[in-house]
Amino acid sequence: MRALFLLILFLFTKPVLAQESLPDISTEEIAAIESKRAGILAGERSMRVKASNNFDVKYYRCEWEVDPASYYIKGKVTPHFTMNAAGNVITLDLASGLTVASVKQRGSDVAFSHVGDALMITLQNPLSQGVKDSLTIAYEGIPPGNHGAFVTSVHGPASTPVLWTLSEPFGSRDWWPCKNGLDDKADSVDIFLTHPAVYKAASNGLLQAETALSINLTRTHWKHRYPIASYLVAFAVTNYSVLDNSVVIGGTSVPFKTYCYPESQFNFQNGAQNALNAMVQFSNLFGDYPFKNEKYAHVQFGWGGGMEHQTCSFMGSMAETLIAHELGHQWFGDKITCGSWEDIWLNEGFATHLASIYNEAKYPLNTKFTRTSEVNTITSQPGGSVWVNDVNDAGRIFNNRLSYLKGSHLLYMLRWILSDATFFSAVKNYINDPSLAYGYATTAHLKSHLEAASGKDLTYFFDQWFTGQGYPSYQVEWYPIGNAVQVRLEQTRSHASVNFFQLPVPLLFRNSQTNQQKLVVLDHTVSGQLFSENLGFEATEVVFDPDVWLITRNNTITKSSGQLPVVFSSFEVQCRGNGARLTWQTIEEVGADYFEIQGSDDARQWQVLGTVRAFGNSKATNDYSFNVEASSSRNFYRVKEYDLDGKTQETRILVAKCGKEKSDWAVHPNPAIDFFYINPFQQKSDS
Repeated sequence: MRALFLLILFLFTKPVLAQESLPDISTEEIAAIESKRAGILAGERSMRVKASNNFDVKYYRCEWEVDPASYYIKGKVTPHFTMNAAGNVITLDLASGLTVASVKQRGSDVAFSHVGDALMITLQNPLSQGVKDSLTIAYEGIPPGNHGAFVTSVHGPASTPVLWTLSEPFGSRDWWPCKNGLDDKADSVDIFLTHPAVYKAASNGLLQAETALSINLTRTHWKHRYPIASYLVAFAVTNYSVLDNSVVIGGTSVPFKTYCYPESQFNFQNGAQNALNAMVQFSNLFGDYPFKNEKYAHVQFGWGGGMEHQTCSFMGSMAETLIAHELGHQWFGDKITCGSWEDIWLNEGFATHLASIYNEAKYPLNTKFTRTSEVNTITSQPGGSVWVNDVNDAGRIFNNRLSYLKGSHLLYMLRWILSDATFFSAVKNYINDPSLAYGYATTAHLKSHLEAASGKDLTYFFDQWFTGQGYPSYQVEWYPIGNAVQVRLEQTRSHASVNFFQLPVPLLFRNSQTNQQKLVVLDHTVSGQLFSENLGFEATEVVFDPDVWLITRNNTITKSSGQLPVVFSSFEVQCRGNGARLTWQTIEEVGADYFEIQGSDDARQWQVLGTVRAFGNSKATNDYSFNVEASSSRNFYRVKEYDLDGKTQETRILVAKCGKEKSDWAVHPNPAIDFFYINPFQQKSDS
């Protein structure tokens, strides 16, 4: 149903225009390119944010003079800010290799120190908290060349010069003074680029003017009026061809601009249509394109991958996966930006997942193969968490296996657990939350919205799959009984950080002769759990997780023709006066020895209350009971069965507050591993 839902949505919103298939790119290639561009080859551990947090940037006016034929930048940046705390010193990030000519406040020079990539500015007078002011920083120089934040190159048969910037995650300071962290978005920005008149300049927001300053120079003005993180500010300059398209989103005609090399017009025009289709699809799922009052653009540059600069993704090719990935970032990465590099999966995992949504709707026959390939990559190593444990290592931040693929498949599993309807409703609420939109978010914010929409506590899930490492392997043993089956489900883990992965496990039972089949979902809460299911036909084979919703590896399926283990068909507890009466029933026993009755006051530490001898070997229905004396603290009960060979299995946990106000309680998960939740509901009165 999930795949059908997305396919219908895609077909319903898809413009009826012919599309030409373009060479695609894998998520692994996207991540590898983004890791390279992030500066992992040199110096990333020294790239720490130096800007102070005693001021809040509201606006940047950026005036730059550049020439693609020259690796040099000259300009002025004017940040307007509000003081978060009283003081007379603020600090911005700026590479030490750039020369600051002056810093002015209200037209007058002020003192500054520029050491260790920190530009420390002493204001004319101390400013109180809440006071607004601005500074103008004039600077120039050769940006550091080892992080790929400021690049000159050539393209085309004539080796035409091209210049672009690309700052994620730490590179903004390499070419402009700003706050280089993930804690302060400017509310708006104006960008003025003076460049050779033979070129076009692309940047964030709406084009305001291209003014001829002389026969050789043009000044291009871009205005952006949405909050923006510093690493998403960018520009590119070369002899671009400019192609115009548009798409209606939420009743607004959104301009779609393509800035491409003249030799690439054919591919980039074809790729634009794929982006327009994806924009309609994503808008229907997550709300309107976040910057619909301005534009979206593809800007060609020299890397093989892409970068989701706000309103203008820089694109190395028109591969469909890349197009969908970078467009997806406009919601997940730009509209809401991860509040820490620890949470980069909120950017990259979501963008990867949106590209999968696009591809699965357009190319549904590839879905299972692609998901399986990605899961194989995720599980190719036993450890590794989605949570980034070293934010100074750009290679770890942009790790394809963990931040991109495992992050994306964490979302697959949430869709599987919650249902598509609940998941997409929750994520739409998250991305449009007024307290988060056009700002920063953490995993806790997403978790809160998922819990609000589903009514479920998902702490266990994020402990296991976000901060926890590794994956489960399942051992399925199934017993056919005519038109029914029984299943014993065991689980092993690849990493010691997780004691148990709690998941609903899908098994597809089939009859290869009659083509009958039934999907059975097992709520797996403890290893060794037994399940019974009436299929309505005789199964001949089982397929584990047929649609690849789960992250697993090395699963085994064994069909058993031997005798069945003991199977509990019921377990109840009822109050009798001030005591409790436990009753349970088995429908078949093979090699059973005895039952141990256990009680607890916390469902963690268990006390043996007594034992009952089992029938041992029986194909009949057998009833058992045990009376328990009242206890002021003991409320939890279970029965544990012991086989003659020492194997055990447990019933679910029941709660009874006998001798007090009578009530039943629901315990989840049940049986519990390390944690449980209790929900009360009214009990029927005793007879």
